[in-house]
Amino acid sequence: MPKLRGYVAPSPLRLLEHVLENPALVRAVRELPPAALGTLIDAVGLEDSGELVALATTSQLEHVFDEDLWRAERAGDDPRFDPRRFGVWLEVLLEAGEKAVIDRLTELPLDFVIFAVSRLVLVVDMDRLGLELSDDEETLELTEKALDGALAEEWEEFRLISRDDRAFDAVVTALIALDRDHHDLLRRILERAAAASAEAIADNGGLYEVLTGDEMLESDARAERDDRRAARGYVAPSDARSFLALARNGIDEDAARDRVTSAYFRELERQPPAGSRPSRKAPEPSRRADTPELLRLIERAKAAAGDSAPASDLALEPATDGPLLKLALAKLAELDPGAHAERGEELAYLTNVIVAGDATLDGRSYRPIEALERAILLAEVGLDAVLAAGGRPSPTKAGSLAERAEQAAELLRTTHLDRLFRLGLRRRE
Repeated sequence: MPKLRGYVAPSPLRLLEHVLENPALVRAVRELPPAALGTLIDAVGLEDSGELVALATTSQLEHVFDEDLWRAERAGDDPRFDPRRFGVWLEVLLEAGEKAVIDRLTELPLDFVIFAVSRLVLVVDMDRLGLELSDDEETLELTEKALDGALAEEWEEFRLISRDDRAFDAVVTALIALDRDHHDLLRRILERAAAASAEAIADNGGLYEVLTGDEMLESDARAERDDRRAARGYVAPSDARSFLALARNGIDEDAARDRVTSAYFRELERQPPAGSRPSRKAPEPSRRADTPELLRLIERAKAAAGDSAPASDLALEPATDGPLLKLALAKLAELDPGAHAERGEELAYLTNVIVAGDATLDGRSYRPIEALERAILLAEVGLDAVLAAGGRPSPTKAGSLAERAEQAAELLRTTHLDRLFRLGLRRRE
């Protein structure tokens, strides 16, 4: 008699084979939300995902880069760019052919490309360096010895010096490919990277230490990343920490909305709609693309890996786990759909605040689903406090809970969830 066997998630390589063998799934890759594409690449493994990366749009990859290339050492820290990881991405892109690399480098934001290149290679204008050191023979001799021992490549007046030997071949190959069809663009990239290197060299007294210039470029690249992520509901760690500190210290407690949250939603309203840049227009969806099947495969891969959905993908429905908040939000959807949608945006914001700026008792970052549960809990504590302050006692039976939910729904029509969260955080901590 055959034995029953439980579901076994497909291996990463089998998952990739299944996608590539099915034309409908191949088309669906280009329609995936970036977070789902990132999950699929993680499930397969970046080094084995060359075919997937080749299928993805530049707009998808730009958002995937925002998550994959920036890492924080500890929960709540500002993320730092990981150049070694970008080197792996370049190698994977090269597997799809030089045209794929050229297309990506010309379509990605120029500031990001300059920053990423400068983190992998030190670009030195040799003509300028020779003039600067012409009157200092001793320093010139030491510098020439250092340059002779470095892995490097010449391009016109520039010397590209390796900062990570493992990625050097990939970055040089990509830049040489770019030179063939976009010579002027490559010159702009190298000129700006060389300017940053020259500033760093001058600030640090020589060619041996070149870190200061990186900080300026990284600041610009991080700001662009924060803007893109904010448009999708993410919160910068610095803003998240400020919000939580204000709440814990009771600052702005009586205000309808604190200063950090006000600035966040004000900036969010100014963000252009997603996909508004014509140069990055996504392809029209194909009627024969099997997106649901691809998403099911991704969910299985996520379940096998024990991963949670990204915070930006969490819908309002999970908030119904809180008894009073569940009933109040359901009632609010009937009374005022506009206010209900606004509370949903606020709940997503609070979830991402916790993911970006808070840490669990063991020091790690909250997973998105854990952050959502914490946001709901603290908002409900604040909701209870406001209702109690209005002379409405806590319910002791189902009938009074329904009545209290109506009162809570009326309160939610005019009260931001972030204010209730701040009140709840103050009382719980």
